[in-house]
Amino acid sequence: MRIAYVLGGLAAAAFVLTGCGGGNAGADNASGEPAAATSAVPAEKPPHIPCPSPSKQVRVTLDGHLSAENVGILIADRKGFFRDAGLHVWVGTPASPELPVSYVAAGADDVGLTPQPQVVVTRETGEPIVAIASVVSEPTEAMIWLRGSGIGSVSDLKGKVVATAGVPFQQGFLEQALAGAGLKADDVEILSGGYEAIPKLLDGEVDAVFGGSANIEGAALEARGVEPVVTPARELGIPPYEALVVIARSECVAEYPAMYQRFMAAVERGTSAAKKDPRGTAQLIEESIEADPEASREETEAQLEATLPLLSGDGHMDGAQASDLVAWMDDEGLIEREPPLEQWFTNDHLAP
Repeated sequence: MRIAYVLGGLAAAAFVLTGCGGGNAGADNASGEPAAATSAVPAEKPPHIPCPSPSKQVRVTLDGHLSAENVGILIADRKGFFRDAGLHVWVGTPASPELPVSYVAAGADDVGLTPQPQVVVTRETGEPIVAIASVVSEPTEAMIWLRGSGIGSVSDLKGKVVATAGVPFQQGFLEQALAGAGLKADDVEILSGGYEAIPKLLDGEVDAVFGGSANIEGAALEARGVEPVVTPARELGIPPYEALVVIARSECVAEYPAMYQRFMAAVERGTSAAKKDPRGTAQLIEESIEADPEASREETEAQLEATLPLLSGDGHMDGAQASDLVAWMDDEGLIEREPPLEQWFTNDHLAP
């Protein structure tokens, strides 16, 4: 049976916020420029928003809180790499982790970050989204529960509560992971935890979290002295994919290809700089209003140590791997049809 996905915010909400929902909205950008305030756009008949020209502000929505995984954008902003590329960039966090594709599809933001499988799901619904670069080139998602919870394997989750971050593709992937352990979706209670998934795990409101990762949530829990049990998605029958990719509207990429190439060149510089100075990078994350307000310096440093080696150096995505992912999603009934690779995937805007 095909999983029924809802593109967060566009189909389900009466309104979509114009731009990211994070604290950056309406505040000064890292470059010192004032950031544009948010406003409401009716979801029923969203106006056509022009693509950003190189001389205008480029609005970027992260995939969630500022973290070690998206730090290349932070460093590119703070160190002036976007400015060097002739770009005026605004960066913010989404109101909820499932919303970046909605913001970009609606034209509220120009660039976003999201897991690669969500691009496949979004493209199948007809939204004009294209992945243009990799940020984290291997899957980091995992099933996480706490040692001492009485859970020894995924099969022990029967009758338990499992939270996801709420990104639409995650429920289908979770159901595949459960099926590998002989369970059905009805055997567990599935909640959309958003930013609160891990706090709910710590508070005992949920028994496990699917969609967290060893390098972010796992590292933070260990830094807190908590003992997480982390089972990578690859061990649960999920094929490899890019954990985090850069997305944009297809029409905008076609209209201003050089602008997106300059954007990615600046992010590449930011990623390289972050890898060279983890301690300074941790300080910049800690000082940012887009970071998780509950994260300590120790947690941030632990996340960086685990994540920096996973960050893509040149942004190139694996086309064969992407094709295999789409074929697997189609075979498992997670999508109704396979969107052609060239419709949602391109490495054309990266340095040769």
